[in-house]
Amino acid sequence: MIDRKGNKVMFLQHKKLVLGGMILVLFLLLVACSSAGSNSSNGNTGTGSTTITPHLVTPKAASGSPGKGPLVISSPTPVPGGKAGSQQIILGDRTLIINSVSKQKGASTSSTLINLDLTIQNTSNKAIMNQSTFFQLMGPEGDAFGYQYNSSDNFYGTIAAHRTRSGTIVFQVPTAATSSLRLLYRPEIATETAIILLKIS
Repeated sequence: MIDRKGNKVMFLQHKKLVLGGMILVLFLLLVACSSAGSNSSNGNTGTGSTTITPHLVTPKAASGSPGKGPLVISSPTPVPGGKAGSQQIILGDRTLIINSVSKQKGASTSSTLINLDLTIQNTSNKAIMNQSTFFQLMGPEGDAFGYQYNSSDNFYGTIAAHRTRSGTIVFQVPTAATSSLRLLYRPEIATETAIILLKIS
């Protein structure tokens, strides 16, 4: 015959045994889930017979459209009846004419002045802009020179429909950068940006 104290001891032992069993079962389930997750993330079930087929993803732009680079002109069309070395670049609403390009000594021995005799023809039915910031020179290493030493007073400004404006821009650049100079023309319409190899006389 077992007294109350014995019953209590057996009850506690039984309770510990059940609790220990539950913990063991939970641990085994946790290990099994972890193992299955690891195998599925690697695309391998352990048998080597199942392969994961990749899905083709086509990226979409969040907004806008792909950019368009500048028009690079390495051999512009000569101006009919123009000076030797003259160049014309026909764009969407205008024609840029480079009548001549010459160079002379700058203020110091390390600088050179590049003189551009230009004409802008508005070939559209609307007025277009013509600003000093539209013109930069690019050196052979890709350096950009925007400092204009001098320019014709009446060259810049709005050009009315089917009108023409001519003038001279003078850039001061390092003498070492005068070979293979290019004109970067970036007007108010970004798609008409052009890079033109200059013919310096």
